[in-house]
Amino acid sequence: MNAGQVKAFFAQWEVYRQCIKQNTLHHREVWALLHATLEKHPPFRFLDIACGDAAMTTAALTGTAVTSYTGVDFSGPALDEARRMTQELPCPLEFHDVNYVDFVAGESERFDVIYLGLSLHHLGRENKRRTLADIRRLIAPEGSFFLYEPILLEGESRSDCLGRWQKQLETVYRSFTPEARESLWMHVSTADHPEAVSEYLAAAEGAGFSDGAVLFTDAAQLYSLFRFRP
Repeated sequence: MNAGQVKAFFAQWEVYRQCIKQNTLHHREVWALLHATLEKHPPFRFLDIACGDAAMTTAALTGTAVTSYTGVDFSGPALDEARRMTQELPCPLEFHDVNYVDFVAGESERFDVIYLGLSLHHLGRENKRRTLADIRRLIAPEGSFFLYEPILLEGESRSDCLGRWQKQLETVYRSFTPEARESLWMHVSTADHPEAVSEYLAAAEGAGFSDGAVLFTDAAQLYSLFRFRP
């Protein structure tokens, strides 16, 4: 990244941190569910796909039997934050500065637990399905894959879903600055391609997962957390 790109990254990152602080994307609920599941898990290798600064996953992993942490993100500044954030985890740490789609396509190591959050929806449907198949290949036989993504209502179009999300700007996001709300809307309206819950479940089954479940859906029915097993 050049200086201008780094500045732009941190401007966007501050908006995202505001989302985390205000819990507008329901990170607290997802963290709590992940932690409750993983604190009972036998020793496990953890892959954090599109890890960002790893703040949420670090919180979820604290107090668990994690034996290794691998973070993947194409943003160098995000990985720098993730390196600092994960220092207290009692296990070896490894980071890959690469597009996660390319990483999962080329990786051969298997992991016991894999998490991918708020990133798969940036891909088209066929690329989503191909990426899920690559992730399935990396899951250990008794492992779990957690996926947290925006969703469509059954039968809903993308434009109708965007209309529902836009209404959140004047309610859930009302404390954000006009500039922050505009930045969020620009991102969501141009980059987000959510799927219905049934499509995520069908895509995972097509990728080779045999057990899929929805662990959480927010009250506005805009986001769901899934758990898939081989």
